[in-house]
Amino acid sequence: MKNRYTPLTLIVAVLVIAAASGFLFAPPAQESPVRVVMDNSGGRVIFSHAKHAEDLGYDCADCHHDNIGQDKPLACATCHPVAFDKKFRSEHQKNFPDKKACLRCHDEVPTGPLAKEDRPDTENIPLLSDAFHKQCMGCHEQDGGPYGADSCYKCHAR
Repeated sequence: MKNRYTPLTLIVAVLVIAAASGFLFAPPAQESPVRVVMDNSGGRVIFSHAKHAEDLGYDCADCHHDNIGQDKPLACATCHPVAFDKKFRSEHQKNFPDKKACLRCHDEVPTGPLAKEDRPDTENIPLLSDAFHKQCMGCHEQDGGPYGADSCYKCHAR
């Protein structure tokens, strides 16, 4: 009777060891996300960092602004919102790791709410969709990626 539990005990032991090793020997953290999903009115876009960086040879600074007070690139929506609405104006500063990044858009590091005349000219800061289109379509046109009116659904999901 004891012999019938032996295979079951071995299977459970192997599964426990496999699960424990997954926690003990986890893979190293990625430098950048493998893929980024961007939801938008034109249809979801799944952007592959691996394809653009490893396969096509782009560097982080080719797409992300550099020298704005951070060690790693920031998410695009940190500076380029969907809209420059009240929520963005009141909360965006929480997304920056260092106050030096404020100088990208502000003349001085803000210490409180700004008067209307002291706010950055948001007419010259593209919204998120405009920033993506300018950045992505510019490279696609220059480097031979999908480009033009008939190519939208090569990146945008229907």
